[in-house]
Amino acid sequence: MVGISHDTDQRILEQAMNMIRENGEDQLSLRKLARAIGLTTGAFYKHFATKDALLRAVTQLLSQRGEAKMAQVLGQITDPEEKLLVMAAEILERFEADPHLMHFLFFNPAARDVLKVGPGQFGFYDQVIQLIKDVLRKRGITIDPQILFIQLWSFIQGYGLLIDSGITSYDPNLVRKTLKDLLEVSND
Repeated sequence: MVGISHDTDQRILEQAMNMIRENGEDQLSLRKLARAIGLTTGAFYKHFATKDALLRAVTQLLSQRGEAKMAQVLGQITDPEEKLLVMAAEILERFEADPHLMHFLFFNPAARDVLKVGPGQFGFYDQVIQLIKDVLRKRGITIDPQILFIQLWSFIQGYGLLIDSGITSYDPNLVRKTLKDLLEVSND
């Protein structure tokens, strides 16, 4: 029975991600989700006690997948600043290609809580913090990595929203200049 339950959990998560990808988080109906995978609403609640629990699980799964993809993409790059630039490019290009899912990943309540939880719950966050520590160490900058994370993440989120809204498109030169400026200001 445990295998069936895990399989059902996985099907629920995958279908929830597909529905979010297509229509956004606001349009996610648990009744429609349950129906799409052949469950009653009551049966759904045996797997996830609340919609928030489901959204948290989807956020964690997306974070794990993002971490794995990023590790693969960044694996051959040795310079930590270049890794940060490539990471930002990957994220921002996904905002263009998959706006609903990226909006969900960055702005749903569970994602907003990422700074309130300890290390290990959102692997992608841990990966970014480590990259920032590596950049700071390389440059001999002695600020709290959390400060640069907030600055960089604020830029990525804001820029991602502009891309998501169709106001602008991804410009790698802007990202490179912004990171350079953030590091120079941090070094003062």
